[in-house]
Amino acid sequence: MTDSNTTGERRNSESRAISDPAQFPDLPVTVVLDRIPVPILAVDPTGGIVFANEAFDELFGTDRSERSDFHLHDIFPDQAPEGVNVADMFLTTVATRADSLWRMTDKTGDVVQVRASKSILRRAEDNLVLVALEDFTDQLWNDPKSALR
Repeated sequence: MTDSNTTGERRNSESRAISDPAQFPDLPVTVVLDRIPVPILAVDPTGGIVFANEAFDELFGTDRSERSDFHLHDIFPDQAPEGVNVADMFLTTVATRADSLWRMTDKTGDVVQVRASKSILRRAEDNLVLVALEDFTDQLWNDPKSALR
């Protein structure tokens, strides 16, 4: 009986250790975001892309070394309505509303349809928007009602 209690106590102490944030005091947030298998994008108020994770690179065909001067206008197609600043529209929308559908282009110029989450940064003093992107390209392409067909 003491063996099962010892095993149960060990499991409980291991669970607490794994979920305790104090276990990761020096882990940079960018390392964590880079390991998430969902495209993550951080954009500053000018539309500059200040962070994109590896999943974003895979989706858009970019490379970390190419992103030093990366900007939202690099991934939005040129056919934006005249007079509309797509970066302003993107930043305003993802800061306030979830599940926005966006038509972007990858490095080769192919259209990528993504749904952007509401910004994960929600405090008024945050000057970045940080969003998760979900690729809808295949789903929309295969939908018989979609305008992509």
